[in-house]
Amino acid sequence: MCLNTYICIMIDSPIHIRLKQDRFESEVQQAMLSILVAADIIKRKQMDVCGLKNLTHSQYNILRILKGNPEGYCRKDIIERMLEKAPDVTRLIDGLVSEKLAERISSETDKRMSLTKITEKGINLLTELHEPMQAFSKEMDGMFSKKDLISIIELCGRIITHEMKAEGEQS
Repeated sequence: MCLNTYICIMIDSPIHIRLKQDRFESEVQQAMLSILVAADIIKRKQMDVCGLKNLTHSQYNILRILKGNPEGYCRKDIIERMLEKAPDVTRLIDGLVSEKLAERISSETDKRMSLTKITEKGINLLTELHEPMQAFSKEMDGMFSKKDLISIIELCGRIITHEMKAEGEQS
């Protein structure tokens, strides 16, 4: 409930309880903080699974991307597909290559460009992590109706589309 346009009070909502805060400046601030806290919960659960195999969340994401294209991707294409903007994708790929989870190959069309390709060991690792990663998805599936999930997708899609337009990307 909002008392005015600046101070929102709903002391018993999960975000109020989680942040131990009884007021927010606006519903927008409350919504943004709710999204950030929920995203952090999801990411920490995924990071816990990645940690079982000494993998960072970003490295897991790169392997997931590489699995989608057996021919491999150049660094730029990997960066464009990442869930989060990572500051040093080259270093992340180097770590995967050194663990033999990925390999670099020369492009047949442009020898100056290398492609990164997932290895059999990388595929096997993703297979091992699949079930633990799906455990939280199944937990979330029980929390939401199909209509709820579609609403979440649409609402997050608005944020993503707005940012893509601001960055000049195609939507």
